[in-house]
Amino acid sequence: MAIRRICVDEVTTLSTTFSETITCANPAFTPVGPGKVCNAVLYNVGVNLDSTPMTLSFSFDAQFEYEYEHEGSIFRDYCNSVGNSGFIALPGGTTLCPGATAPEVKSSVSCDPENITTTPTLVSGVVNMAFTITNLCTSAIICVNDSPCP
Repeated sequence: MAIRRICVDEVTTLSTTFSETITCANPAFTPVGPGKVCNAVLYNVGVNLDSTPMTLSFSFDAQFEYEYEHEGSIFRDYCNSVGNSGFIALPGGTTLCPGATAPEVKSSVSCDPENITTTPTLVSGVVNMAFTITNLCTSAIICVNDSPCP
């Protein structure tokens, strides 16, 4: 009896993360310590179907609060880092499913104010992003024992 190999496309969902330390090099005042607030936004999220391997690309902005001293008092200001971008290569063999319109991407972004750091010239923080991509396919092989049916 022969073993038959059948090649199929298996619908798959990919989950991936991306973290980056963002440094804001132009604070308006001389930082003396980290603040207690950070904000981040994620946009222009999309899958590039024409690249090999396919890639997930995105843009993001971040804002980190910091403390500075003025006339003996502590004030707070924000340092903004806008226009950041990134990409993640998707696993090889990942394709658009036949008949599917486009992959769907769900994403989230966060930052932790506890991770804000400062020097007299810089304000830095970590931005974390999570992505879930659906409507993708990967090749799979199904092996079947070729035997007569009862």
